[in-house]
Amino acid sequence: MEKRRRGVGRKKLKKCMRNCWSVVKDHAMEFCRNTGLHGYKYIGESHRFIRDRIVWAITVFASLCIAIVIIKISYVHYSENRIYSVIKSTHHGIWNYPFPAVTVCDINRVSLELTRKFVDKLDLPPSVSKEFIVHEMSLLNELLYPGQNSQNIRNNLSRLQYIFESNDLSIPTVVNAVTQNCESLLKSCRLKTFDVDCNTIFEPSVSRDGLCCSFNYITREKYFSRTVSPRKITSCGYQSGLTFLIELNPDDYHASFVGSVGIKVMLHDPYDYPDFDTTNQLITSQRYSFMTVIPIETYSTENVRELPVSDRHCLFQDEWEHMKSQQYDKQTFAFTGFSYRNCLTECRANVIKTKCGCIPYYYQQNETRVCNLKDIDCLEAYKFWYESAWPGTDFSPKVEPVVNRKNMPCGCKLDCNFYVYNVEKSEGILDNRISHTGLNYSIYNGANNTWDNKSIIHIFFGDLVSLQYRRDVRYSWRHVFATFGGLLGLFAGFSLMSIFECTYFFVVRIITDTYSQRKNRKNVALINYM
Repeated sequence: MEKRRRGVGRKKLKKCMRNCWSVVKDHAMEFCRNTGLHGYKYIGESHRFIRDRIVWAITVFASLCIAIVIIKISYVHYSENRIYSVIKSTHHGIWNYPFPAVTVCDINRVSLELTRKFVDKLDLPPSVSKEFIVHEMSLLNELLYPGQNSQNIRNNLSRLQYIFESNDLSIPTVVNAVTQNCESLLKSCRLKTFDVDCNTIFEPSVSRDGLCCSFNYITREKYFSRTVSPRKITSCGYQSGLTFLIELNPDDYHASFVGSVGIKVMLHDPYDYPDFDTTNQLITSQRYSFMTVIPIETYSTENVRELPVSDRHCLFQDEWEHMKSQQYDKQTFAFTGFSYRNCLTECRANVIKTKCGCIPYYYQQNETRVCNLKDIDCLEAYKFWYESAWPGTDFSPKVEPVVNRKNMPCGCKLDCNFYVYNVEKSEGILDNRISHTGLNYSIYNGANNTWDNKSIIHIFFGDLVSLQYRRDVRYSWRHVFATFGGLLGLFAGFSLMSIFECTYFFVVRIITDTYSQRKNRKNVALINYM
């Protein structure tokens, strides 16, 4: 009985499928005879030879397949290259560009004079002399560059850290006490042709090279208070930019990170942390230096903003601010503002925090413990994890790193709008035989009739105009619609009306015919019953 029911069910299913195929076939042939698509009418003409109709069917099918393949290739290219950059203007006025932040770092990281004063105030164990501790204080450079000393200094570091802790001194306090301040380094300053007090425009700051002095750098506190915006300079030439006179003291050098006497000048975006990847120049003693700044702006249009972040791979500043307000408690961005460089810097800090349980003093601090001299072994062991361009991945020489090149390191997004500051440097030697009075600037009077151990640096825009790039969407929906429609029209004669034709013949007609047939069958059954 069960087998009989199954057999009846199969027969009904086959009959239904035959009926459906017959209906679809009839409508397809009628569609071919009446549509405006190229080649289809030759398939539906019953008076033609069957071989002719088969050839035309193969031709139409092959043409449609080629169109689909090319459309797929075009779509992949469209998906992978949705954004392009072009030169918007070659004469964009420099008054539209913020002047770069200038971070000045003395090559000498530990002042010998300040170290002696600092050690004099320490309570030392009876077995340790002050001169010995003064000498050992040069090891503070290990906090910046772990492994700089080739000898085994673990015991020295532990002893020095013990002395700091017994005197209730933290690493930031110690570093501040033995680092030369901005007032001692910067003797005279000039901005926009006016003499200014260096202390009013330069402020102490932290950088990857430790404690430094920065001009036009928007720190985190300034950014969140929104009381300061980057300075702008509306003219070019060395006389209208930033000029400052530095005074060096070679006899005071106790811990230098290069074998020279001078300063490291870093130029960077006012909102970017001054890391190793910034544009930098080394200025040695008794130099007259010109640093010509060539700014370049790249901005993204509103069309780019309409794309999802996963497609454009960049963030706008206001989008980051919205994310910051939602995730402030998580300290997602611990630095000034959003930028790709700041994101990488925070990622490096997080890698150090994960591996060593602390954050070095040269990064913006939160509630995490500051790395001390006992953590240097850990910092050295993992320096290839955080000093690379891909933080969090082991890039030590003996390891072949594996990275996913399709993604950005640490999940960082690029900046949708950003500035780049290219620098051209030229310099001469300051000569005592040159008369100071002919220079016409009071800044040179600070030299006290001698250029020994002094240098003058000019930082300025080199032109009144510069480049501006525009990032825009390569293919909008209009381009995609036109491209796909053009390909279908070229290979199959497809048009917008063809959609309505297909809908009419294969949807509307089938539904209406099915409904009419059912109604007719009901009427016939009713007549027979009567």
